[in-house]
Amino acid sequence: MRREFPATRLQLAALALVVCFSLPLARIDVEKARRASRKLPKIELALSGPTSMRPSESLAAQRFVVKLTNRSADLLVLVVREGRLLNVSWNWNVTDAKGWPVGIEFHPTGGFCGTPPYTAEAYAARHRLHDSEVQVLAPGESRDFAIPGGPSYDYLFPTKGTYRLTVMLNYVPPNATQYVDERGKRVEVPHTRTWFDTAGFDEWDLSELSPDVLRTLQDSLPVQATSNTWSMWLPATRRTGL
Repeated sequence: MRREFPATRLQLAALALVVCFSLPLARIDVEKARRASRKLPKIELALSGPTSMRPSESLAAQRFVVKLTNRSADLLVLVVREGRLLNVSWNWNVTDAKGWPVGIEFHPTGGFCGTPPYTAEAYAARHRLHDSEVQVLAPGESRDFAIPGGPSYDYLFPTKGTYRLTVMLNYVPPNATQYVDERGKRVEVPHTRTWFDTAGFDEWDLSELSPDVLRTLQDSLPVQATSNTWSMWLPATRRTGL
């Protein structure tokens, strides 16, 4: 005589459902752990630019360039448009010849005032990435990138003379929610809230990327590095405003 065990069948069915849902989640957790365990790419950042400036010129408007060299053993994935890195912040540090930090005097009126420079359509197009903009540097390969602007016009230089400039690059893969910095600390990625917000990272439209390029981009790592010191002679006591 055949006996049925309804309760056992229900338990097996429930177990099967748990296994079905757990396996994808386990794979996601393993993938997150694998990415978190990878070391940040090792790169070299060589800063160059003008060696002096006239009193009538603005330091913020000077053209500086960095030569970025991939010193890691793996491919380095970056997003580049028209020769400039995208989704990157450049943080300047300025000291005098003895290494003392130069003071800053913030001027609220120095920001942008007026109508937005982009229409909604142009803004959307500007934030849409294409396959050709996802580029790779092989181990040992170098490439020059222009920095959008020099040190802030808020710096105050007490005397004329030689000052030392360094710049820190912080690149984050597009639409990342967090990254691990060079100290191993997990950092939340701040996103821009308005078109003139320079404190956060933009959100990008990845819909036109091919599956392979999208996978490469999503599997890429953040990049952080500080440049060499660049010496520059600056005029006597002056603000560097535009």
